[in-house]
Amino acid sequence: MPLAVESGVFVVKNRRKNPLKIIPYVGCKSGFTDIFDKIIPTNIDEKIYDIFGGGGSFSFYACQRFGSYRVNYNDNNPVLVNLINELQSHPTELWEVYEDHYQKSSVEHYYEVREIPLVDGVESAGNFLYLAKNAFSGKIRFNSQNKFNSPIRKGSSCPKLDLQALQNLSEIIRDMAITNFDYREFKEVKNSLLYLDPPYFNNTKGHYNGVLKLKNFKSFLRRVEVYNNVVLSEQNDPALFGLTKNYKVFPITLNRSLQYITQTGSNEIIACNY
Repeated sequence: MPLAVESGVFVVKNRRKNPLKIIPYVGCKSGFTDIFDKIIPTNIDEKIYDIFGGGGSFSFYACQRFGSYRVNYNDNNPVLVNLINELQSHPTELWEVYEDHYQKSSVEHYYEVREIPLVDGVESAGNFLYLAKNAFSGKIRFNSQNKFNSPIRKGSSCPKLDLQALQNLSEIIRDMAITNFDYREFKEVKNSLLYLDPPYFNNTKGHYNGVLKLKNFKSFLRRVEVYNNVVLSEQNDPALFGLTKNYKVFPITLNRSLQYITQTGSNEIIACNY
């Protein structure tokens, strides 16, 4: 039996300002709030895992709607995880590091900051935040040594960062769990809602510093979908993942360029097994 494709199409539009966004991450879901409101039941009482957390937009959304104590943000990249940790615990200090870069910002300054190792702590988080907000086309890209290597945006000034907005976001995620694990570490999770937004498969343009092996991801998906409610965001055809008839598939049109394809009117899907 074929998958149930829901009638109608959700449309995601560009929004210049969004309180549930900190960096312009490729594949950012900050514009999906209205969609998540419709496809995720209000009465769920489960723990919520954002397994491929990236820039954190889904986690931020879930914290605001369901309470941060119920949400677990995870990403396998320690640089991203450090940013989310410092946003949660030291938003004012994070803003101060960014503001210093804002005052000094130039092409030369960007590449000087890019040479500084990104380790732990608020200074590294602020350095990364500056790089991420000024990187070309929202590419959060690292080389094999996990060194940030995205070029600077062309012809644009450094974005201003609002302190109050950063503090507000920090308060929204105050009790959120933050982890730095490989996604397969969550294969034993049960009785939860798992949001899965992996680096998109068939990506040939280097927009991610690591693309999963499809076979491994499908094995993980088969395991967790038995015991959990699963929400899968993807750009590829759902048939690629061998989804069962229990899934509902929601087509999504994005009025912006999508991932590694530069075009408007791009398409994604969200699939749910409940």
